[in-house]
Amino acid sequence: MALQITECRGVFSVHGNLNSSNVVILERHMSRFINTKNHVILNLERVGELDETAACMLQQMHKYAMKTKALFSIIGLENANILPTMTKTRTSYILSHDRV
Repeated sequence: MALQITECRGVFSVHGNLNSSNVVILERHMSRFINTKNHVILNLERVGELDETAACMLQQMHKYAMKTKALFSIIGLENANILPTMTKTRTSYILSHDRV
Protein backbone atom coordinates (compact mmCIF):
# COMPACT_ATOMS: atom_id res chain seq x y z
CA MET A 1 0.00 0.00 0.00
CA ALA A 2 1.27 3.46 -0.91
CA LEU A 3 2.05 5.91 1.85
CA GLN A 4 -0.69 8.41 2.59
CA ILE A 5 -0.52 11.25 5.11
CA THR A 6 -3.72 12.95 6.22
CA GLU A 7 -4.11 15.86 8.62
CA CYS A 8 -6.96 16.96 10.82
CA ARG A 9 -6.47 19.69 13.46
CA GLY A 10 -2.76 19.06 13.98
CA VAL A 11 -2.99 15.27 13.96
CA PHE A 12 -1.11 13.74 11.04
CA SER A 13 -2.18 10.15 10.36
CA VAL A 14 0.05 7.84 8.35
CA HIS A 15 -1.68 5.16 6.29
CA GLY A 16 0.19 2.35 4.53
CA ASN A 17 3.66 0.89 4.94
CA LEU A 18 6.48 3.03 6.24
CA ASN A 19 9.88 1.91 4.98
CA SER A 20 13.25 3.07 3.72
CA SER A 21 11.87 3.98 0.30
CA ASN A 22 9.24 6.42 1.57
CA VAL A 23 10.23 7.55 5.07
CA VAL A 24 12.03 10.57 3.58
CA ILE A 25 8.68 11.76 2.23
CA LEU A 26 7.22 11.66 5.75
CA GLU A 27 10.27 13.37 7.23
CA ARG A 28 10.19 16.22 4.70
CA HIS A 29 6.46 16.68 5.14
CA MET A 30 6.62 16.72 8.94
CA SER A 31 9.65 19.02 9.08
CA ARG A 32 7.43 21.84 7.83
CA PHE A 33 5.14 21.52 10.84
CA ILE A 34 7.42 20.55 13.74
CA ASN A 35 8.15 23.82 15.49
CA THR A 36 7.54 25.59 18.78
CA LYS A 37 4.36 27.28 17.55
CA ASN A 38 2.21 24.22 16.88
CA HIS A 39 1.43 21.06 18.79
CA VAL A 40 1.84 18.30 16.24
CA ILE A 41 0.79 14.68 16.71
CA LEU A 42 2.00 11.96 14.38
CA ASN A 43 -0.45 9.04 14.44
CA LEU A 44 1.05 5.67 13.42
CA GLU A 45 -2.01 3.61 14.39
CA ARG A 46 -2.78 2.80 10.73
CA VAL A 47 0.72 1.87 9.58
CA GLY A 48 0.71 -1.66 8.14
CA GLU A 49 4.45 -2.32 8.24
CA LEU A 50 7.49 -0.49 9.55
CA ASP A 51 11.11 -1.30 8.78
CA GLU A 52 14.22 -0.50 10.82
CA THR A 53 15.22 2.46 8.66
CA ALA A 54 11.83 4.08 9.20
CA ALA A 55 12.02 3.46 12.96
CA CYS A 56 15.41 5.19 13.10
CA MET A 57 14.13 8.13 11.05
CA LEU A 58 11.19 8.52 13.45
CA GLN A 59 13.68 8.55 16.31
CA GLN A 60 15.66 11.31 14.55
CA MET A 61 12.47 13.36 14.09
CA HIS A 62 11.72 12.92 17.79
CA LYS A 63 15.25 13.98 18.78
CA TYR A 64 15.02 17.05 16.56
CA ALA A 65 11.71 18.05 18.15
CA MET A 66 13.16 17.67 21.64
CA LYS A 67 16.28 19.63 20.71
CA THR A 68 14.23 22.51 19.34
CA LYS A 69 11.67 22.28 22.17
CA ALA A 70 8.88 21.63 19.67
CA LEU A 71 5.55 20.24 20.81
CA PHE A 72 5.61 16.88 19.01
CA SER A 73 4.12 13.52 19.94
CA ILE A 74 4.12 10.18 18.16
CA ILE A 75 1.30 7.78 18.93
CA GLY A 76 1.05 4.17 17.85
CA LEU A 77 1.91 2.12 20.90
CA GLU A 78 -1.19 0.00 20.35
CA ASN A 79 -0.26 -0.88 16.74
CA ALA A 80 0.97 -4.49 16.75
CA ASN A 81 2.31 -4.04 13.20
CA ILE A 82 5.02 -1.58 14.24
CA LEU A 83 5.77 -2.44 17.85
CA PRO A 84 8.10 -5.42 17.15
CA THR A 85 10.33 -3.29 14.91
CA MET A 86 10.27 -0.38 17.34
CA THR A 87 11.22 -2.73 20.18
CA LYS A 88 13.98 -4.39 18.13
CA THR A 89 15.53 -1.04 17.23
CA ARG A 90 15.04 0.26 20.77
CA THR A 91 12.99 3.19 19.54
CA SER A 92 9.66 2.34 21.17
CA TYR A 93 10.34 4.93 23.88
CA ILE A 94 9.36 7.67 21.40
CA LEU A 95 5.78 6.37 21.21
CA SER A 96 3.31 8.15 23.44
CA HIS A 97 0.62 6.34 25.40
CA ASP A 98 -1.92 8.94 24.35
CA ARG A 99 -4.52 7.98 21.79
CA VAL A 100 -6.42 10.19 19.39
